[in-house]
Amino acid sequence: MKRVEEDAQPDHPWPPVASWNAFRRSLPIRSFRWHECVVHANMAGMRMIVTGVGDAFSVQSFGSSSVVEAPTGLVAIDCPGHALAMYDAASRGSGVPIRVDRIDDILLTHLHGDHSNGLEAIGFMRRFLGDAPRRPRVHALPEVIDRLWEKLAPGMDGNGNGLEDYFDPMPLEPGKPRRVAGLEVECRRARHSIPTAGFLIADDAGSIGWSGDTEFEQAHIDWLSQASIIVHECGEQFKHTAWTELDGLPEAVKARVRLIHIPDGTTTPEGPMRPLAQGEILEP
Repeated sequence: MKRVEEDAQPDHPWPPVASWNAFRRSLPIRSFRWHECVVHANMAGMRMIVTGVGDAFSVQSFGSSSVVEAPTGLVAIDCPGHALAMYDAASRGSGVPIRVDRIDDILLTHLHGDHSNGLEAIGFMRRFLGDAPRRPRVHALPEVIDRLWEKLAPGMDGNGNGLEDYFDPMPLEPGKPRRVAGLEVECRRARHSIPTAGFLIADDAGSIGWSGDTEFEQAHIDWLSQASIIVHECGEQFKHTAWTELDGLPEAVKARVRLIHIPDGTTTPEGPMRPLAQGEILEP
């Protein structure tokens, strides 16, 4: 059996912020409120709330992403732009309140904007707008972590701040499962235009595979097929997977496939592989 790392914890406490309350009151954001409800754990097992199903060019959907209810909090998979509006819409659509102050872990597939542009807002909110600021842990391939601050720095490096002032970077090596918020998480490199990972997420009740952006790769499908549910991209563009390629899979596998990252206006044929909807809940 593979050794599973224990639940990841920050290496050091949150960097101090002087005059915290005075600074927070001085921010120009007045209308924001946390969702009033508290997320209740789903004692039967994890639940995945689909927060986005679109691709990089979508005007009808948020970027493909989700939030997983875990035993000790919420785990986000990717964080596209307009993340706050996305979580609000998913909360209303699913009936499951998604509170940003409970997202302590983010599984980041890669750095394309439709998967990562929301990190700036989440980092600022978790540092400056909460009563008990904590840095979310970002779990991603080492080569993704290495360039994450290169992406975020132009908007976040004021006053000499660095990545670890906002997030706790947690490089995730393929083949080395890790405990994240009480779940077992493992990653595998996918075939895309930049470093990208897929994820297997499991608890005692079941598991979900998340393909990440990827070309069709049978080995990746085989790896994801360990899961009860396979959430696979269907991008129809360069460096993505076409529906026709997935349709060649065995029926037993297709019965577990759910589709995301579908371009606006695309209608997939009838069959066992169905598109997911924003606000939909998956329970393995």
